[in-house]
Amino acid sequence: MSDDTPETLAVPDAERVRELLEAHVPLTLIADLTAAEAVPSQEILEKEGLPEEEWWQPENGTAQASGDGRS
Repeated sequence: MSDDTPETLAVPDAERVRELLEAHVPLTLIADLTAAEAVPSQEILEKEGLPEEEWWQPENGTAQASGDGRS
């Protein structure tokens, strides 16, 4: 094996990063959170801004409240 062959121990981390990217977590945020010197969240927010979709907010509950599955 050559020195540039990825180690199998890195695969679970790569899978987690892929999942975060599929959930639309910005790559820069993932990099910042894993950096040796963390960047303050406010600085990241100022650079990237808020996403168009507020995925962290619960849905309005209209469909769940009606019980019929329609919005």
